[in-house]
Amino acid sequence: MTEMEKSAQKWDGETGYITKAMLVKYLGDLTLPIYYIVGPPAMVTAMRKTLNEAGVDDDNIRTEEFSGY
Repeated sequence: MTEMEKSAQKWDGETGYITKAMLVKYLGDLTLPIYYIVGPPAMVTAMRKTLNEAGVDDDNIRTEEFSGY
């Protein structure tokens, strides 16, 4: 969750951008899951880069980009 100051609802979970450290905290070995990334093109690109740099193979990453919202 980002930009919590703009939210009308309380959020007790993680805040900020998804990082390798955050993923490792919850998933452990990042190379095991299949990842599904959906969102604006810049976010999808950034997440793919983060996962690739963490050793995740492109075969384990599925993406779909949505622009204009």
